[in-house]
Amino acid sequence: MLPLAAAAQVNLTVNAGQTIRTVDERVFGVNAVIWDAQASSAQTISMVQNAGIRTIRVPGGSLSDEYHWRINKSLANTWTWSTAFNGFINLITSTNAQPVVTVNYGSGTPEEAAGLVAYLNASVGSSTAIGGTDGTGFAMQDSGYWAALRAAGPLSTDDGMNFLRISRSSPVGAKYFEIGNECYGTWETDQQTAAHDPTTYANRVQQYIAKMKAVDPSIKIGVVVVTSSENASFNNWTPVMLARLKTLNAIPDFIIYHLYPQAPGAESDATLLQVADAGSKSWSTIAADLRQQLTTNLGSSAAAGVEIVVTENNSVYSSPGKQSTSLVNGLYLADSLGNLMKTEINGYMYWALRNGPPTINNGAALDGNMSASLYGWRQFGDYGMISTPSTLTGETTYYNPYPTYYMMKLLSHFARGGDTVVQATSSNPLLSIFAAKRADGSLSLLVINKDASNPQNATIALSGYTPGSSATVYSYGKPEDSAGSSHDITTTSMPISGTTFSASFASYSATVVSFSANVAPTITTQPVDQTVDVGGPVTLTVVAGGSPSPSYQWYKDGSAISGAMASSYSIVHVALGDAGTYQIVVSNSAGSVTSKGTVLTVRDLPVITTQPLSSAVFAGGSVNFIGGATGTTNPTYQWQRNGIDIAGATSATLALTNIQISDAGSYALVATNAGGSATSRFARL
Repeated sequence: MLPLAAAAQVNLTVNAGQTIRTVDERVFGVNAVIWDAQASSAQTISMVQNAGIRTIRVPGGSLSDEYHWRINKSLANTWTWSTAFNGFINLITSTNAQPVVTVNYGSGTPEEAAGLVAYLNASVGSSTAIGGTDGTGFAMQDSGYWAALRAAGPLSTDDGMNFLRISRSSPVGAKYFEIGNECYGTWETDQQTAAHDPTTYANRVQQYIAKMKAVDPSIKIGVVVVTSSENASFNNWTPVMLARLKTLNAIPDFIIYHLYPQAPGAESDATLLQVADAGSKSWSTIAADLRQQLTTNLGSSAAAGVEIVVTENNSVYSSPGKQSTSLVNGLYLADSLGNLMKTEINGYMYWALRNGPPTINNGAALDGNMSASLYGWRQFGDYGMISTPSTLTGETTYYNPYPTYYMMKLLSHFARGGDTVVQATSSNPLLSIFAAKRADGSLSLLVINKDASNPQNATIALSGYTPGSSATVYSYGKPEDSAGSSHDITTTSMPISGTTFSASFASYSATVVSFSANVAPTITTQPVDQTVDVGGPVTLTVVAGGSPSPSYQWYKDGSAISGAMASSYSIVHVALGDAGTYQIVVSNSAGSVTSKGTVLTVRDLPVITTQPLSSAVFAGGSVNFIGGATGTTNPTYQWQRNGIDIAGATSATLALTNIQISDAGSYALVATNAGGSATSRFARL
């Protein structure tokens, strides 16, 4: 954030009490692909974790419709892909991400898809029949076959499936599966008699759902759709397909939409940075359109249970140019996700984690729009968030992050699954704002300056929320994305005074402002009553929370104890005067709370100072046993013989006369006061 400069003031308003929706963890997603040789490397896994990616879609867009997972090959190809499901499992489980799996519709079979569900989810020893073959003619056995394959170690002689033997007996637990990728499009492999046909697709979807859910009834299955304006280009795809599914009683669990809002060669930075918020390609328009098509073609009751999920999004639908690797595309990612999170859409997967630059002339030259009218210093395009080595681009590593990567990382400071999106508005379309109430009670703002040249000065007004005295600010913009720069997200702090304040946001930047809430203290663990002997130690403790961190003050019998200003109060040597009722007041700027009264009881136990001595006397003789004790309160005495009180023997000295043989035994003095009692050692007679 910058110091305030002379410019028109933008009004940003946030109403933390006006809830829009709960954040779904699946919106922080990305695609991982079979041609990425480093998809499951330790460094890739670390980068995915650091970016806060929570959902990973595999195995790779259009290639999903010709990919045979059992052999890691496509169609009649003799070579295998760089990463297979063993690698994807490693990536997904190592990052604790939710997988979304695209099954092969174009050249596969329902049985092939069911076998993949079994490989990922079946338990060893299960026996659900699958039958049939995959797209290569391999018999698909039953669920136990594929679970056993997953659990096994590699064979000494590879049968072509050793890469799937990963010594993992426990299921992966993949929940979300989609049938094919953009099956409406002629660019997709489709070996059906009626290719790219919505009725054929629906008929086969019914078969896929039946086979796949027979293996694991808990999975969710999605189908591909287009918007109303796109239906005419694709054989009236969505209404025909949905109506047929309704007739077949094969209602999907979710529908899948892909958005690439620009055509190659027609990219515009200014247009891209407004498309997610307004117009026919805005997320609010798309969500409303898809919901209406669901309701119209499935009926309101059936449609209500169908989610909308976006499994691909990027700036341009082919031949990505310099805009794709520029700061502008990073800002588009943040703006796209921010706007999508205000709709009912429950999943969002950016394309892609790692992709590689587009090439032409048999890979001898770069493809894509490199116009000087587009912002950015990288003179190449790449859909990936992370680089792929190429002599054409000068990239030498698989691990150079692009702005889209850092923007995904920035978003991890904005919101997570289970947080709440709340209302936020801006008076200027060049300065977008989104807001989330975090599960821990804090509030975060995502502010995007879409102006290429000018900072935007803003007055931010919060309602329904009282911030603390400072905020943590995370930002990514031009300084972080400069040629030769390896800058990560910048983290600073900003003082806050009240619920209305001013701030400035640099040109072409995204900023997350994270407020700690002013939360009045609460006591989670009360101090407990204690009883202590005189001279012993004691500690009274309270456990409390609040924001900002609270202060403490202990009281005894209503009076403040000087210097007792921590959550614990200790007395090293307790005196009688320390007995009483203790309380602690816990306070911060949002309020205070007082603990319950806690009683400290001090026991003043007597101390035997004179021990009686053993004695031997003749019958008829006499003896005096002499004892004594001290205490802060004077003790009383009771002599005992063989542990039994002697009637009337209640002084410090016990005088025995005319002793008889029956008087022999063990004598002891018991001293007692309000604190307790003490017993002398035994004296033998």
